[in-house]
This record gives sequence, C-alpha cells and structure tokens, in this order.
Amino acid sequence: MTNVRINSHIASATPIHIDRTTRAEASPTLLVVHPTPLLRLGVETALEHSEQTRKVVGFAVLAEAAAVMSSLRAGDVVLIDAALWPTHGPIEPGLAEAFGRGVSLALLANADFPAARLHGVRGLSGVISADVGPEALAHAIAELGAGREVFPKTKAAGATSGLARLSNRQFEILELMTRGLLNKQIAWELGLTEGTVKSHVSAILEKLGCDRRTQAIAAFMQGYGVVGRALPA
Repeated sequence: MTNVRINSHIASATPIHIDRTTRAEASPTLLVVHPTPLLRLGVETALEHSEQTRKVVGFAVLAEAAAVMSSLRAGDVVLIDAALWPTHGPIEPGLAEAFGRGVSLALLANADFPAARLHGVRGLSGVISADVGPEALAHAIAELGAGREVFPKTKAAGATSGLARLSNRQFEILELMTRGLLNKQIAWELGLTEGTVKSHVSAILEKLGCDRRTQAIAAFMQGYGVVGRALPA
C-alpha cells in the first residue's frame, strides 16, 4: 500500500489532500474537518492499517471543504471537530445538503463531550471519542459508511431515576447545564448568585449519584429516552 507523505510545514489552515491513485476512483470518501493536522493524519493512518478502501480528504475548516462536500454521496462519511457543530440553530448548509444525499455525519470529540444529548439530532449519525484506538475508529467509520449510528457509551445509565428527586429550580439549572452554560452564566440567566448555583449543582450531582457535570447532563438526556449506541472497546 502506498505510503502517505505530508509536508510538515503546511499551515494548519491549508487543506490536506491524500493521494489515493492506487485505489479505484469509485472508492467511498471520508472527509475529515479538524484544525489539527496530526489528528487528520492519525485518522488516515488508522484507516490505512484497517485496509479500508476509502479515499480520505482532510481540511482544517468547513469553508475549505465545501467543494469536496458537494460531491459526496450515500456511503461517504464526514467526520468533523465537535467544536464546529452548532449548539443552537441549524447546521451549516453544506452539511445539511450532504445529509440529504445520504452522507453520514459524525463528530470527533473529547472523552468528556456530552454525546448523549445529540443522539437523535437530525443530520448527525454519531459521535466518536478522540480517545478511541485505531481499530475502534476504523470500525466506527465502517459502521457510519454502512448507514448505522455510532455513539459512545454513557456512564450515567443509573442516574436517570434520580431526576424525580430534583426540585423545580434544580431541574431548571440542569436544563441550562445541558445547553453548555457555566455556573456564572446560569446565575446571570436566573438572577441568582454564583454561590447559590454552585450549591444547587452540588445537590444535583448528589441526587443523581454523579461525579461530574457531564454525567448529570447525560442522565437528563436519558430521562427523555435518549440512549446511544456503544463503540466497541
């Protein structure tokens, strides 16, 4: 298999095109959009080792990927940095159009990213942790290419029963936490002191049996029937 060489002096905003001349033109495509060049190369390397016949193209920003994205079809996969996914409002038009053509869209995120709250969101087929190994990454991309969803396993499966124990104020604060607001922002939103919000957050974690905010957020989403598909170990 042809080795891939990438100029280490390429600026982070410069698109990286992987030469796949030894593979068939009809090979499905993986479009990777992430600002870190080494991460884009890491995804490429994982697929090389798995021997998937998938053309890989990498860009640092969505705007640079527009031309390639417009040519994607069913069976192709777009893997983007989770920071590029909008927390509010519609997704980027190019992504929405790709989804309409049957392209699978997935986010590449940190291990503590609250993936469960995005399960079932129109246009999104999965969330892949950046901590997964090469084999798990390649498997996830193959699943996405086959039209299946891939979401990481949540650690808060047993916490949903505690939601009924929350006061109205605590439930309101937890809902704002799922929107990504910090304690200071929640305090401003509700007209409370930051200290009061911190006390409520501590009580929320205790009632739900959670150690971290992300687990409480996952419990909130699971309480509405949102359950993700687990990646292989």
